[in-house]
Amino acid sequence: MQRLLRLFAALMALALLAAACSDDDPVDTATGDDEMAEEDEMADDEMADDDMAEEDDMAEEDDMAEEDDMADDDMAEEDDMAEEDDMADGDVIVFEVTLTNTSDSFAIAASGAQPIPFDGTEAGPAAPGSGYEFTVPRSAPLLTFATMFVQTNDWFWSPGPGGLALFDADGNPIAGDVTDQVTLWDAGTEIDQTPGEGADQAPRQAGPNTGADDPNTAIRPVDGFNAANYIQVTLDPQEDGNTVVRIENISAGASVPGPIAPVAWAVHNDAVSLFEEGAEASAGLEILAEDGGPGDLAAELAPLTGITGPFAPIAYVAADQPDALFVTGVEASPGLEMLAEDGGPGLLVEELEAAGIGHYGAAAIPDGEDEAGPAFPGQTYTFTVAAYEGQYLNLASMLVQSNDWFVALRNVPLFDGADPISGDLTDQLRLYDAGTEVDQAIGAGPDQAPRQAGPNTGAADEDTEIRGLDIELAGHLTVTIEPVG
Repeated sequence: MQRLLRLFAALMALALLAAACSDDDPVDTATGDDEMAEEDEMADDEMADDDMAEEDDMAEEDDMAEEDDMADDDMAEEDDMAEEDDMADGDVIVFEVTLTNTSDSFAIAASGAQPIPFDGTEAGPAAPGSGYEFTVPRSAPLLTFATMFVQTNDWFWSPGPGGLALFDADGNPIAGDVTDQVTLWDAGTEIDQTPGEGADQAPRQAGPNTGADDPNTAIRPVDGFNAANYIQVTLDPQEDGNTVVRIENISAGASVPGPIAPVAWAVHNDAVSLFEEGAEASAGLEILAEDGGPGDLAAELAPLTGITGPFAPIAYVAADQPDALFVTGVEASPGLEMLAEDGGPGLLVEELEAAGIGHYGAAAIPDGEDEAGPAFPGQTYTFTVAAYEGQYLNLASMLVQSNDWFVALRNVPLFDGADPISGDLTDQLRLYDAGTEVDQAIGAGPDQAPRQAGPNTGAADEDTEIRGLDIELAGHLTVTIEPVG
């Protein structure tokens, strides 16, 4: 909790930056042509009655008189009508777009498997003197792992359901030997035979999953085996915020020496664990505990794993041409760099204004808030944008727990034929790397907005091209659109 409070405090700097780089929420700016059309109307409104009598187009005079009678609260509608005069391609429709941060659904920040021993080049068991290493990000407080005690039927080493702490009470990373927090567990999936002797144990069995079922299906601790005689688990925090975890097989002098198997792991909060004492093992944990394979357990964890944290204010545009915000395969503009690294959309909006592209703006204030800033889990940004048939919607928002990654809707047609679109656009969201700053571990990098000393402080990325990332966004965000006028 202290770490979360520090994270929220650090993100205040991002809120101030967003406020400085964006106008009120939402900003909705017409093209230069549209502004000139409005200026012409204002000039017409100020004509004296005798000048208006000289107008050849009486229908236009009538329209202008009606505009003079508009109330102040209808001015936004008047602007849209001025745009409609210039947009010969079709009727102007106003769309309402809502982006919701749903990342609070993830209890596991990162997970995976390490099948290759640190002194090897291929997946396989680790003999005494060998072991496994893997790196975890500083994005959750607890670490859980599991590795099979190979000379048994279904026993495995693990910190247990609660995991082991990666940080002390003051939020400092823990370093050194943490083996005293590791226990030997019985998965409850296969009848136990004498360790190191059983015919249905991995080194001697005819094939995977060949032992008789255990009548006691509860996961339970095993007495009589001290982890410190078999494995040594150490934590080595790195300057980039990551922690290297090393699990070494030291069983050469133990009563039952032998290999340990590849590791499945997760870093998580206290709402989840790899297993629960007294419960039945999952299919993935059974395979790991009986036969040493971590892949199925890692696959079970993958849908529960995601990036929890805020998203930054949005830049958006509805325009005739595609790729109005950015083009992949080229360098990011200064405006996109600022948005992707520090969360401020203002400069990108200024670039759209200078280019005279479409109908554009920024949504900088989370719904229900009074000031610009990031949208935390459960919060939303809402904005409206006017468009006509043939135009595309593009938007972008920084993934705050990264160096320069941003989520975007790219080239979404706002009309299906002549009909305005509506509904859920979430499956069209994609994650991109702006190519402006070296990537660090998500949620842990010291040069990422919540932790950096100031804006634009990370090292430059050698790969300067904007590029798509093959990372699933399901569960992190939703985006919906509805025509409202």
